[in-house]
Amino acid sequence: MTEFSRRSALAAGALAATAPVPVAAADTAEFAAAFRAFVQTLATGNLDAFYATIHDSAVIIDEDIPFRLTKAGFKAHIDFHVGGIWENFSWQDRNPQFRVFGSTASVASFATFRGKPVDAGYRQRHMAFTQGWHKFRDSWRLISWHQSPFDGHILEASPG
Repeated sequence: MTEFSRRSALAAGALAATAPVPVAAADTAEFAAAFRAFVQTLATGNLDAFYATIHDSAVIIDEDIPFRLTKAGFKAHIDFHVGGIWENFSWQDRNPQFRVFGSTASVASFATFRGKPVDAGYRQRHMAFTQGWHKFRDSWRLISWHQSPFDGHILEASPG
């Protein structure tokens, strides 16, 4: 065995020995239900419940702002959008994949943001996103969220 393949074999063995093992399907179902409830708060416009699910120390990268946001910054960003410039909008996830490792979980998926500004036609953005979650006592809370459109980071408004 060459030096390179020996190192590779050792590294692979070390990674396999320390890789986290996903927990039971029931725990994944519980987390998936928490995610679905979170998505529903946004769909119904229940922003108080939406923001309550986001941990105060969360880090968020949104598709139309090219830097990290705190929870307060993200809230201000969403409040700007719902402050009368949109007739309606929706955020819909597509085929989420859930992983649970004890009190930590993640979801990776595709999403579509669709909205109707008051002064233009419908806008639609297709994107990929990942979210990190942590279970605090008996409830799951979002601790990180990154979403990016497929066509690159949005730096200007969508065409009207």
